[in-house]
Amino acid sequence: MGIIRKVRRSKRNRREQQPPPSNVPAGYNPNRNEYLYWWTEDGYLIAQDVVCQYEYVQNMPCPHCGGTLAVVAHLNRAGQGLSELVALCRDCRQRANFIFDISNETYQTWWAEQLGPLYIEQYDGPPREPFCEDASELA
Repeated sequence: MGIIRKVRRSKRNRREQQPPPSNVPAGYNPNRNEYLYWWTEDGYLIAQDVVCQYEYVQNMPCPHCGGTLAVVAHLNRAGQGLSELVALCRDCRQRANFIFDISNETYQTWWAEQLGPLYIEQYDGPPREPFCEDASELA
């Protein structure tokens, strides 16, 4: 009987320790800031969570025909502080690649919060800095 009480008590304690469910969708960082989608000096888009990367691609027209894009691959380049999405146009079937910077503190802090003690920082370099808001300024 003593063991059953201990098991029940430990389950109850675990339930009490868990945070309440949130209305924030999985993959979304509620701490996004004004540098979301800014460009780095290297020409990468600043991402601050996983959802924003997919949102960006879904809202971009195909560079070849203006059609809608669908993500077909997500490449982990975290060792370089990057994340790459490969998309295909639903109309002309041409490919478009989008490379996002995930070295920034906002993304890394969010990711560490998601994984807790399982988090291992893969990118050893310093975070890339926002360079400009408008891609036409890079040309």
